[in-house]
Amino acid sequence: MECGCLKDKVVNFVKLILGQIGKHKKLAGVLFIILVAVGLVGGKKFWHYVESSEFCGSCHEMDVHYDSFMSSKHHNEHVHSCHNCHIGPGLKGFLHAKLSDGAHDSFEHMRKTYLTSANSDLFIEIAEDSVPIVNGNCLRCHTDNEEYTKDKTHLERVAQSKRKGEGGVLENFFCTDCHIGVVHPSWSADVYKAYAEKKIPPFGTFSENDCYACHRYATPEVVKEWTNSPHSKSGVSCLECHGNDHGQIVERGGRVLPSKCGVCHVTMYNDFAQSRHYKGRVVAEIGGVAVSTKDAKMRKDCEECHVLGLNKSWDVGPGGSCEGCHPKHLFSRSSASEAKVCENCHIGGPVHAQLDMSVKSIHGRLYGRWKEEGNIKLRCQSCHSDPYSHHNFNRNVSLLSD
Repeated sequence: MECGCLKDKVVNFVKLILGQIGKHKKLAGVLFIILVAVGLVGGKKFWHYVESSEFCGSCHEMDVHYDSFMSSKHHNEHVHSCHNCHIGPGLKGFLHAKLSDGAHDSFEHMRKTYLTSANSDLFIEIAEDSVPIVNGNCLRCHTDNEEYTKDKTHLERVAQSKRKGEGGVLENFFCTDCHIGVVHPSWSADVYKAYAEKKIPPFGTFSENDCYACHRYATPEVVKEWTNSPHSKSGVSCLECHGNDHGQIVERGGRVLPSKCGVCHVTMYNDFAQSRHYKGRVVAEIGGVAVSTKDAKMRKDCEECHVLGLNKSWDVGPGGSCEGCHPKHLFSRSSASEAKVCENCHIGGPVHAQLDMSVKSIHGRLYGRWKEEGNIKLRCQSCHSDPYSHHNFNRNVSLLSD
């Protein structure tokens, strides 16, 4: 009975409202327009507010992120809010950010997760599935704005670079792998920067990301060379060549043994291992003692040339080095076949009475002319490389005087 009365009251109230609207149509129309206008203006203001950095920083958990962004170089006329980096293009990107990341962070905020003593020092971190969105925005912004892009080719190289994920599966290489701590605080990034500025080599074992993030400060050109190398496109990281023990890396001067290269480049290594470059040869006699190119006690100025076969006390095996011909970290095959690479060691002259490859020689003049014409017909390897071997240059060496 009571339910029926309530229902009748509601129906009568609705009829009364509709009756009043019917009597005052103009007034009702004006009020409706005002309500719609207020809704649109208020909705627009609310929309802009939820897109602002102030809204993101309104929760105490985001204080440190908000403060660091506002004081960073990224807070400028191009990047005026968190959304410029953290939200992908279109409605899909907005919904993903709000319904995935935003909903998760809001839930943790309501649970007061970051207020507990156990988690009081934790940062809210970006979700893994949002990392590609941030990096996509990096590329978009730095491609569109030349003012913030010193080297566009670097962006292209990074886009082609790969890294090995779980199970050895190749994954995309991201800007944030190197540029950690650029906008938001990162304990590790601050440490890396301090190491680089003070030129202090860190000791201990490190991960792949540690290499990129630290050497972005310490040796930025090395990182750029690597991103332009075949290794980066194949997901071959620093650890696979240098190992993860930084103390050992420093002790060896960053040198990588040919045997390590030979793990992947088997044919090239086997050929090189049969060459005089690798096996060494007697180059001088000092005080009645023959000095070989593999002598660990060779003078420093000799080591510059004889690095191909030089053996150090810590070498496992015969020693040697691929870096004598292949530029470090770039590993360019075309650069290694340039005549100037051979000329770095085969300098000619009375002490090293080998073929003079300078511009004064017939070979040098021909090579220089062909290079200018863009048609190099003859290289050092044309005469000295075995046609069935990649890296053994013993052929025709008997033509050279000792």
